[in-house]
Amino acid sequence: MDPRMHQNLPALLTLLAFTWAYLPCFSQANYLKESWKKQSEPLETNILNFEFQESSNQLLHSFSPWQQTNFSTSGEIWIQAHDFSKIDTLRSNQRVYLSKTVLSEQEFLLQNYGKEQLESLTKSQLQDQIFLSARYLPHRLLNYFKEHNIPIERLEEKYAVYSLQINQTTVKLFLDKDTFLLSKIQTLSHDDLFGDVKTTYTYSDYLQIEDFYLAKQIEIKKINVKLLDQVEISHAKFTDSIPQLLERPTDYKLTEEIHIPPSVSTSSFNEHIHLVELGHTDDRALVVEFSDFLLVAEAPLTSENGELIIAEAKKIAPDKPINYFVFGHYHPHYLGGVRPFVQEGAQVIVSEHNQEYLSYIVHATRTVKPDRLSLDSRPLQLELIQDNLRISDGEYSMDIYLIGEKSKHTIDYLVYYFPEEKLLFEDDLIWIPIEGEAKNVSPRQIGLYQAIQDLGLEVQTIIQSWPVSDYGVKTIIPFEELENSIKNLKQ
Repeated sequence: MDPRMHQNLPALLTLLAFTWAYLPCFSQANYLKESWKKQSEPLETNILNFEFQESSNQLLHSFSPWQQTNFSTSGEIWIQAHDFSKIDTLRSNQRVYLSKTVLSEQEFLLQNYGKEQLESLTKSQLQDQIFLSARYLPHRLLNYFKEHNIPIERLEEKYAVYSLQINQTTVKLFLDKDTFLLSKIQTLSHDDLFGDVKTTYTYSDYLQIEDFYLAKQIEIKKINVKLLDQVEISHAKFTDSIPQLLERPTDYKLTEEIHIPPSVSTSSFNEHIHLVELGHTDDRALVVEFSDFLLVAEAPLTSENGELIIAEAKKIAPDKPINYFVFGHYHPHYLGGVRPFVQEGAQVIVSEHNQEYLSYIVHATRTVKPDRLSLDSRPLQLELIQDNLRISDGEYSMDIYLIGEKSKHTIDYLVYYFPEEKLLFEDDLIWIPIEGEAKNVSPRQIGLYQAIQDLGLEVQTIIQSWPVSDYGVKTIIPFEELENSIKNLKQ
């Protein structure tokens, strides 16, 4: 060995060690930049125009748990740098609805399907569009990562992974290490009903237009792979201009998030039946007091509301445990606050139609926004109802009936009957206006009346859980008014 090289060996080893230590940083920083060059940078000086076909699925207020409603959408999109303009039509039940969207860094205009006026939108909703618009093209998201100099999180066998937080959502990019193209996006956010919710956008079938790369197929797996959307892009080309789809109003502004403070009040129908009204959700929960325990029915939307109802129940009877929780049907206004009752040790009354759905909600992971059950877990205790179930302390009793599809609303529908008071409590089946004559009678209303007749129940009064005040309908209803509405229909 050359003596001079021997003398410089420690310095060479130090330099080599330094190079190896920092080489990953140099190479890793290129993945995001190279992806941006291929999928975003060309839009700094060009306008991209394409058509799309979209199939999307949603969980609405359907007849049975996990039943999906499909929407077919088609339209046209124009994109440049931070800008995004979309016009599309949605087809559902043989009807067609038009929608227009205009997005920029500071502006979000939306004329929603079937509406004539622009939606009132918040600053948070604008920021969420950075990743939500990636269901068509991820250019705004790649721009956002690059502009914020997001470092690489980790290297996998196939992907370079980058991660950041946008509002309350964690967004991860998975960049192909060989092609530098975006393979998928994963988002993790909180859902009041389902807890931690992962959404995955997968991009495939890339098309090259000059030096720009566009994925023609996008697959979106939602609610932890419970739902699947698909977007297909076609006729992509660069164009000269973006049409003015919407005119910005002179008084345009994005608003701040509105927080409605909780509003809770309790009244007693008698010594056994107590009504807890939540003004901020427009719901009425039921607390039934027995000699040595309580039953609670309905808890709307969130764990926080469930906690509010529990607090009211403990005011009503501080020394009596909540032995039972029951929900009239699986929709969020009645089931959404179930988790605190599980943590209280209450038995949850279920039918075979919603048992799996309830179990999913109770056992869902909640790391984004933990609640009491996620911090102090307790096992789910179930009481299965077949056709009917009597709850009694030996002196006072109530009967729970599964009317199911007779409700014309959901397959798992329950109603609660109190024989001593000749009182029926139900969720949302009667729509008799406070003022004026009813223009029509809903199938739900007919279904409830028929179910009462089939069960042979003697009913004098009906109390409804929702809505309490927002829709101008009666929610404490003499039975004869329900009966007359049906008789008038038959005349």
